[in-house]
Amino acid sequence: MIQNIVNDRYESGNAFLIVITSLTSIYTALFITTRFSNFFDIVFYGILDGAFAWIISSLGMWFILSRVFKENLDINSVSTMTGYAHGIVAGISFVILLQSYLNLSARIIEILILSIFLWLFYTISRSLEIGFFVEKRNSRIAASVFIVILIWTSGPLKIFF
Repeated sequence: MIQNIVNDRYESGNAFLIVITSLTSIYTALFITTRFSNFFDIVFYGILDGAFAWIISSLGMWFILSRVFKENLDINSVSTMTGYAHGIVAGISFVILLQSYLNLSARIIEILILSIFLWLFYTISRSLEIGFFVEKRNSRIAASVFIVILIWTSGPLKIFF
């Protein structure tokens, strides 16, 4: 199944929609729990920033895999796989809603958010192993690079780190 998705050149548009949906869900949860004075500006620029961060981190992962590890990968396939995996980030919106309604401690929130990114890491690394036949070590390094670049360049995700 992963092979069919990553080999379809038109799936990158669906991956882009998943990224936009996951970022929108984070801002929707923030809107429900807090109030901003210029909410539409924050959401519009935050979603654009998050989408560009996803593109930059996908390019960084592709660069590591193709230039450093000498894997023969298509950039559309890599962006499709990372875009589908980016949907896991929408779980942060559930953490935000849980925190506002259950009043969780900061330690539990940190553990939940770190577990979401750990899940994202394992999803990307396993997808690279299965979909592209990348070695385990190389796929884990590439997934780590993707997550580090994503968190470093994404404005919406910097809120939580």
